[in-house]
Amino acid sequence: MNLMTPKSRSARLLHGAALGLGLAAVALVVGCGRMPEEPFWEPNADDSAGIKSVVEANKDLFRTDFAEGMMLVCDTVWPGTTLARFRREMRENPFKPRFRVNEMEHVFFTDSFDLEWRFVATLDTARMDTTCTVFFAETIPGVMKLRAFSRTRYLRDSVIGEDTLEFYDTLFTAVDSVIEKRIDAITSNGAVLKKEAGAWKLWKYAGGSRLWAPTPDDAPYLDRIYITNGPVEDTFLLRPDTLQHGVQRFYEKDELTTFRVGDSIRVRSLLTTVLDAKNLFYFDGARYEFKASDKIPLTQPGLYRLYTEQVPINVLYETGEYVGLVWSTLINVVE
Repeated sequence: MNLMTPKSRSARLLHGAALGLGLAAVALVVGCGRMPEEPFWEPNADDSAGIKSVVEANKDLFRTDFAEGMMLVCDTVWPGTTLARFRREMRENPFKPRFRVNEMEHVFFTDSFDLEWRFVATLDTARMDTTCTVFFAETIPGVMKLRAFSRTRYLRDSVIGEDTLEFYDTLFTAVDSVIEKRIDAITSNGAVLKKEAGAWKLWKYAGGSRLWAPTPDDAPYLDRIYITNGPVEDTFLLRPDTLQHGVQRFYEKDELTTFRVGDSIRVRSLLTTVLDAKNLFYFDGARYEFKASDKIPLTQPGLYRLYTEQVPINVLYETGEYVGLVWSTLINVVE
Protein backbone atom coordinates (compact mmCIF):
# COMPACT_ATOMS: atom_id res chain seq x y z
CA MET A 1 0.00 0.00 0.00
CA ASN A 2 1.39 3.41 -0.97
CA LEU A 3 1.25 5.79 1.99
CA MET A 4 3.10 8.65 0.29
CA THR A 5 1.59 12.10 0.69
CA PRO A 6 0.47 13.57 -2.65
CA LYS A 7 2.93 15.86 -4.47
CA SER A 8 0.51 18.76 -4.13
CA ARG A 9 0.85 18.64 -0.35
CA SER A 10 4.65 18.86 -0.63
CA ALA A 11 4.31 21.76 -3.02
CA ARG A 12 2.06 23.62 -0.59
CA LEU A 13 4.45 22.89 2.26
CA LEU A 14 7.39 24.06 0.18
CA HIS A 15 5.56 27.32 -0.40
CA GLY A 16 4.84 27.57 3.33
CA ALA A 17 8.47 26.85 4.16
CA ALA A 18 9.51 29.59 1.79
CA LEU A 19 7.24 32.03 3.59
CA GLY A 20 8.46 31.05 7.05
CA LEU A 21 12.17 30.61 6.42
CA GLY A 22 12.20 33.21 3.69
CA LEU A 23 11.41 35.94 6.21
CA ALA A 24 14.52 35.00 8.13
CA ALA A 25 16.56 34.84 4.94
CA VAL A 26 15.45 38.31 3.91
CA ALA A 27 16.35 39.66 7.35
CA LEU A 28 19.79 38.14 7.10
CA VAL A 29 20.51 39.39 3.60
CA VAL A 30 18.86 42.81 3.58
CA GLY A 31 19.23 43.90 7.22
CA CYS A 32 17.31 46.68 8.90
CA GLY A 33 16.20 49.94 7.35
CA ARG A 34 15.65 50.90 3.73
CA MET A 35 18.31 49.53 1.42
CA PRO A 36 18.75 50.10 -2.32
CA GLU A 37 17.38 47.31 -4.47
CA GLU A 38 19.89 44.67 -5.39
CA PRO A 39 20.67 44.17 -9.07
CA PHE A 40 18.96 41.24 -10.77
CA TRP A 41 21.18 38.19 -10.84
CA GLU A 42 20.45 34.67 -12.01
CA PRO A 43 22.70 31.68 -11.31
CA ASN A 44 24.18 29.99 -14.36
CA ALA A 45 24.34 26.27 -15.06
CA ASP A 46 27.56 25.88 -13.06
CA ASP A 47 25.96 27.57 -10.05
CA SER A 48 22.91 25.32 -10.24
CA ALA A 49 25.12 22.24 -10.49
CA GLY A 50 27.25 23.39 -7.55
CA ILE A 51 24.22 24.07 -5.37
CA LYS A 52 22.72 20.69 -6.25
CA SER A 53 26.01 18.97 -5.40
CA VAL A 54 26.12 20.53 -1.92
CA VAL A 55 22.49 19.64 -1.23
CA GLU A 56 22.91 16.05 -2.40
CA ALA A 57 26.07 15.62 -0.30
CA ASN A 58 24.27 16.84 2.83
CA LYS A 59 20.82 15.27 2.38
CA ASP A 60 21.17 13.20 5.54
CA LEU A 61 21.58 16.39 7.55
CA PHE A 62 18.22 17.70 6.33
CA ARG A 63 16.20 14.48 6.42
CA THR A 64 14.00 13.66 9.39
CA ASP A 65 14.95 10.36 11.00
CA PHE A 66 14.06 9.25 14.53
CA ALA A 67 13.01 5.68 13.72
CA GLU A 68 13.91 3.21 16.47
CA GLY A 69 14.54 0.21 14.21
CA MET A 70 12.98 -2.19 16.74
CA MET A 71 10.27 -2.37 19.38
CA LEU A 72 11.53 -0.65 22.54
CA VAL A 73 10.07 -0.69 26.04
CA CYS A 74 8.16 2.44 26.99
CA ASP A 75 6.75 3.70 30.26
CA THR A 76 3.27 2.31 30.89
CA VAL A 77 2.40 4.95 33.48
CA TRP A 78 1.83 7.77 31.02
CA PRO A 79 -0.13 10.90 31.87
CA GLY A 80 -3.76 10.22 31.03
CA THR A 81 -3.42 6.42 30.94
CA THR A 82 -4.06 5.68 34.60
CA LEU A 83 -6.63 2.98 35.36
CA ALA A 84 -8.84 5.56 37.07
CA ARG A 85 -9.08 7.59 33.88
CA PHE A 86 -9.57 4.52 31.74
CA ARG A 87 -12.44 3.27 33.89
CA ARG A 88 -14.16 6.66 33.76
CA GLU A 89 -13.82 6.97 29.99
CA MET A 90 -14.94 3.40 29.39
CA ARG A 91 -18.04 3.93 31.49
CA GLU A 92 -18.84 7.22 29.74
CA ASN A 93 -18.12 5.95 26.24
CA PRO A 94 -17.95 2.16 25.79
CA PHE A 95 -18.31 2.46 22.01
CA LYS A 96 -14.64 2.44 21.11
CA PRO A 97 -11.78 -0.04 21.69
CA ARG A 98 -8.96 0.91 24.04
CA PHE A 99 -5.62 -0.66 24.85
CA ARG A 100 -2.55 -0.32 27.05
CA VAL A 101 0.95 -0.59 25.59
CA ASN A 102 4.44 -1.27 26.90
CA GLU A 103 6.53 -1.18 23.69
CA MET A 104 6.73 1.23 20.77
CA GLU A 105 8.47 1.63 17.42
CA HIS A 106 8.39 4.19 14.61
CA VAL A 107 8.94 2.71 11.16
CA PHE A 108 9.54 5.05 8.22
CA PHE A 109 9.21 3.76 4.67
CA THR A 110 12.55 5.12 3.48
CA ASP A 111 12.00 3.92 -0.10
CA SER A 112 9.01 6.27 -0.27
CA PHE A 113 10.64 9.37 1.22
CA ASP A 114 10.17 12.39 -0.99
CA LEU A 115 12.59 15.23 -0.21
CA GLU A 116 11.83 18.19 -2.46
CA TRP A 117 13.86 21.37 -2.49
CA ARG A 118 14.25 24.63 -4.31
CA PHE A 119 16.57 27.58 -3.87
CA VAL A 120 16.66 31.36 -4.17
CA ALA A 121 20.09 32.79 -4.98
CA THR A 122 20.91 36.40 -4.11
CA LEU A 123 23.78 38.75 -4.91
CA ASP A 124 24.46 41.04 -1.93
CA THR A 125 26.42 43.93 -3.41
CA ALA A 126 26.81 45.66 -0.02
CA ARG A 127 28.83 42.78 1.42
CA MET A 128 30.02 41.31 -1.88
CA ASP A 129 28.42 37.98 -0.91
CA THR A 130 26.69 35.53 -3.21
CA THR A 131 24.31 33.42 -1.16
CA CYS A 132 21.62 30.84 -1.79
CA THR A 133 18.69 30.02 0.50
CA VAL A 134 17.47 26.43 0.12
CA PHE A 135 13.97 25.40 1.19
CA PHE A 136 13.22 21.74 1.89
CA ALA A 137 9.87 19.95 2.07
CA GLU A 138 9.69 16.26 2.92
CA THR A 139 6.91 13.69 3.00
CA ILE A 140 7.37 10.90 5.55
CA PRO A 141 5.15 7.82 5.28
CA GLY A 142 5.33 4.97 7.75
CA VAL A 143 3.69 3.35 10.76
CA MET A 144 3.83 3.62 14.54
CA LYS A 145 3.82 0.16 16.11
CA LEU A 146 2.43 -0.26 19.61
CA ARG A 147 2.58 -3.56 21.50
CA ALA A 148 -0.59 -3.94 23.55
CA PHE A 149 -0.46 -6.02 26.72
CA SER A 150 -4.17 -5.54 27.45
CA ARG A 151 -7.20 -4.24 25.60
CA THR A 152 -10.98 -4.05 25.81
CA ARG A 153 -12.94 -6.80 24.05
CA TYR A 154 -15.67 -6.27 21.49
CA LEU A 155 -18.92 -7.52 23.01
CA ARG A 156 -21.75 -6.80 20.59
CA ASP A 157 -23.39 -4.25 18.36
CA SER A 158 -25.60 -1.73 20.10
CA VAL A 159 -28.49 -0.04 18.26
CA ILE A 160 -29.07 3.56 19.37
CA GLY A 161 -31.81 5.22 17.35
CA GLU A 162 -30.86 4.78 13.70
CA ASP A 163 -27.19 4.11 14.48
CA THR A 164 -25.52 0.77 15.09
CA LEU A 165 -22.45 1.10 17.32
CA GLU A 166 -19.87 -1.41 18.46
CA PHE A 167 -20.07 -2.01 22.19
CA TYR A 168 -16.85 -2.82 24.12
CA ASP A 169 -16.12 -4.25 27.55
CA THR A 170 -15.42 -1.86 30.41
CA LEU A 171 -12.62 -4.11 31.66
CA PHE A 172 -9.23 -4.93 30.14
CA THR A 173 -8.29 -8.40 28.93
CA ALA A 174 -4.67 -9.52 28.78
CA VAL A 175 -3.37 -9.84 25.20
CA ASP A 176 -0.12 -9.77 23.26
CA SER A 177 -0.78 -7.94 20.01
CA VAL A 178 0.74 -5.20 17.85
CA ILE A 179 -1.37 -2.22 16.85
CA GLU A 180 -0.23 -0.18 13.86
CA LYS A 181 -1.06 3.46 13.28
CA ARG A 182 -0.44 5.00 9.90
CA ILE A 183 2.09 7.85 9.79
CA ASP A 184 1.44 10.41 7.07
CA ALA A 185 3.71 13.34 7.90
CA ILE A 186 5.26 16.41 6.28
CA THR A 187 8.29 18.48 7.31
CA SER A 188 9.96 21.78 6.45
CA ASN A 189 13.63 22.73 6.73
CA GLY A 190 16.16 25.13 5.23
CA ALA A 191 19.77 26.21 4.88
CA VAL A 192 21.87 29.01 3.39
CA LEU A 193 24.82 28.39 1.06
CA LYS A 194 27.56 30.89 0.24
CA LYS A 195 29.80 31.05 -2.81
CA GLU A 196 33.45 31.34 -1.79
CA ALA A 197 36.41 31.20 -4.19
CA GLY A 198 34.04 30.05 -6.92
CA ALA A 199 32.61 27.11 -4.92
CA TRP A 200 29.29 26.77 -3.11
CA LYS A 201 29.51 25.75 0.57
CA LEU A 202 27.08 25.31 3.46
CA TRP A 203 27.06 28.53 5.45
CA LYS A 204 24.01 28.71 7.73
CA TYR A 205 21.54 26.20 9.10
CA ALA A 206 17.91 26.56 10.15
CA GLY A 207 17.61 26.40 13.94
CA GLY A 208 15.33 23.40 13.52
CA SER A 209 12.85 21.62 11.32
CA ARG A 210 9.25 20.76 12.11
CA LEU A 211 7.18 17.67 11.36
CA TRP A 212 3.41 17.72 11.31
CA ALA A 213 1.13 14.69 11.11
CA PRO A 214 -1.10 14.56 9.31
CA THR A 215 -1.19 18.35 8.78
CA PRO A 216 -0.18 21.50 10.71
CA ASP A 217 -3.84 22.00 11.67
CA ASP A 218 -4.13 18.51 13.18
CA ALA A 219 -0.80 18.43 15.02
CA PRO A 220 -0.23 19.83 18.53
CA TYR A 221 1.14 23.37 18.88
CA LEU A 222 4.54 23.68 20.53
CA ASP A 223 5.96 27.11 21.30
CA ARG A 224 9.34 26.38 22.90
CA ILE A 225 11.56 23.85 24.61
CA TYR A 226 14.20 24.33 27.30
CA ILE A 227 17.43 22.29 27.07
CA THR A 228 20.02 22.24 29.84
CA ASN A 229 23.23 20.52 30.86
CA GLY A 230 22.80 21.78 34.42
CA PRO A 231 24.81 25.02 34.54
CA VAL A 232 23.73 26.19 31.06
CA GLU A 233 20.22 26.35 29.66
CA ASP A 234 19.14 27.24 26.14
CA THR A 235 15.69 28.06 24.83
CA PHE A 236 14.36 27.08 21.42
CA LEU A 237 11.40 29.12 20.26
CA LEU A 238 9.01 28.61 17.39
CA ARG A 239 9.25 32.14 16.05
CA PRO A 240 12.36 33.93 14.76
CA ASP A 241 14.14 35.49 17.70
CA THR A 242 17.27 37.62 18.04
CA LEU A 243 18.02 36.72 21.67
CA GLN A 244 17.26 32.99 21.87
CA HIS A 245 17.41 30.25 19.26
CA GLY A 246 14.37 30.68 17.03
CA VAL A 247 13.57 27.57 14.99
CA GLN A 248 12.77 29.75 11.97
CA ARG A 249 16.13 31.55 11.89
CA PHE A 250 19.44 30.67 10.23
CA TYR A 251 22.72 30.28 12.13
CA GLU A 252 26.35 29.69 11.33
CA LYS A 253 27.75 26.54 12.89
CA ASP A 254 29.39 28.32 15.83
CA GLU A 255 26.13 30.25 16.50
CA LEU A 256 24.15 27.07 17.13
CA THR A 257 23.53 25.90 20.67
CA THR A 258 26.86 24.35 21.65
CA PHE A 259 27.70 21.76 24.29
CA ARG A 260 30.90 19.86 24.94
CA VAL A 261 31.80 16.21 24.71
CA GLY A 262 31.24 14.77 28.17
CA ASP A 263 28.17 16.91 28.86
CA SER A 264 24.81 15.29 29.58
CA ILE A 265 21.82 17.30 28.43
CA ARG A 266 18.11 16.97 29.07
CA VAL A 267 14.90 18.75 28.13
CA ARG A 268 13.82 20.55 31.30
CA SER A 269 10.34 21.53 30.12
CA LEU A 270 8.13 22.46 27.18
CA LEU A 271 5.70 25.30 26.55
CA THR A 272 2.74 23.90 24.64
CA THR A 273 -1.02 24.22 24.33
CA VAL A 274 -1.47 20.42 24.51
CA LEU A 275 -1.07 19.55 28.18
CA ASP A 276 -2.43 16.00 27.95
CA ALA A 277 0.29 14.60 25.70
CA LYS A 278 3.18 12.19 25.72
CA ASN A 279 6.59 13.79 25.11
CA LEU A 280 9.49 11.70 23.82
CA PHE A 281 13.04 12.63 22.80
CA TYR A 282 15.40 11.06 20.29
CA PHE A 283 19.12 11.68 20.01
CA ASP A 284 21.77 9.82 18.04
CA GLY A 285 19.57 6.77 17.53
CA ALA A 286 18.31 6.50 21.13
CA ARG A 287 14.90 7.33 22.63
CA TYR A 288 14.42 9.04 25.98
CA GLU A 289 11.38 9.58 28.19
CA PHE A 290 10.48 12.98 29.60
CA LYS A 291 12.12 12.36 32.97
CA ALA A 292 14.75 14.27 34.93
CA SER A 293 16.72 11.03 35.23
CA ASP A 294 16.83 10.50 31.46
CA LYS A 295 19.93 12.52 30.60
CA ILE A 296 21.37 12.43 27.08
CA PRO A 297 25.14 11.78 27.00
CA LEU A 298 27.24 13.66 24.44
CA THR A 299 30.15 11.41 23.50
CA GLN A 300 31.34 12.56 20.06
CA PRO A 301 31.82 15.99 18.42
CA GLY A 302 29.64 16.96 15.46
CA LEU A 303 26.24 18.32 14.44
CA TYR A 304 23.34 16.40 15.96
CA ARG A 305 19.57 16.67 15.86
CA LEU A 306 17.55 16.42 19.05
CA TYR A 307 14.04 15.31 18.13
CA THR A 308 11.20 16.36 20.43
CA GLU A 309 8.03 14.39 19.72
CA GLN A 310 4.67 15.37 21.15
CA VAL A 311 1.76 12.95 20.75
CA PRO A 312 -1.74 13.56 22.13
CA ILE A 313 -2.22 10.90 24.79
CA ASN A 314 -5.35 9.40 23.23
CA VAL A 315 -3.28 8.40 20.18
CA LEU A 316 -1.50 5.92 22.45
CA TYR A 317 -4.56 4.11 23.78
CA GLU A 318 -7.24 4.47 21.09
CA THR A 319 -7.46 3.28 17.50
CA GLY A 320 -6.96 5.70 14.61
CA GLU A 321 -4.06 7.27 12.75
CA TYR A 322 -0.91 8.80 14.16
CA VAL A 323 -1.24 12.46 15.12
CA GLY A 324 1.83 14.29 16.33
CA LEU A 325 4.38 17.08 16.14
CA VAL A 326 8.16 16.71 16.04
CA TRP A 327 10.78 19.43 16.30
CA SER A 328 14.34 18.63 15.35
CA THR A 329 16.78 21.16 16.81
CA LEU A 330 20.41 21.34 15.74
CA ILE A 331 23.01 21.00 18.48
CA ASN A 332 26.72 21.54 17.93
CA VAL A 333 28.90 19.26 20.08
CA VAL A 334 32.56 20.27 20.37
CA GLU A 335 35.64 18.84 22.08
